[in-house]
Amino acid sequence: MSARHVALSQRFLCLADGRLEPAEAPPAPPALVVLLAKLGMTLEQVAMMHKRRVAAMHAAGVRIVSGSDGGIHPGRQHGQLPVSIAALVEGGVQTVAALASATSLAAQACGVGDTTGRLRAGYAADLLVVEGNVVDDIAELERPAAVFAAGHKVDAAALKSS
Repeated sequence: MSARHVALSQRFLCLADGRLEPAEAPPAPPALVVLLAKLGMTLEQVAMMHKRRVAAMHAAGVRIVSGSDGGIHPGRQHGQLPVSIAALVEGGVQTVAALASATSLAAQACGVGDTTGRLRAGYAADLLVVEGNVVDDIAELERPAAVFAAGHKVDAAALKSS
């Protein structure tokens, strides 16, 4: 199915990017190592191609939702949603659209877009506060200054220990 067909179907595509620190990453499967060597490519180049392809799908009108599949295995740790959002930006998606992929579009995809997913009077919202401007530096999402959940400030120390 082409990106145009996906866009016209009004379906959502969830991008679940995550990362492992190099020391934690399992070795690449031998067949992949051989294939990449034949192609003269690195895993980093393949990852960038993926990011650009997702950005091209977004440009074609596909509704992209950021996700992390957090906790399903060691390679999908909790707390990786900022990485998925940043991957969209790295691939060429505008920052505001990438942020919407984790907020308003995600709420729409879950069928709760009329009660959450954006800052609006009467809507349920959790809030991540950063020192800088995420439009200028999407990595600010990985450096929260404060978090509010259900209207209450979350203890940052408690978050780091869980």
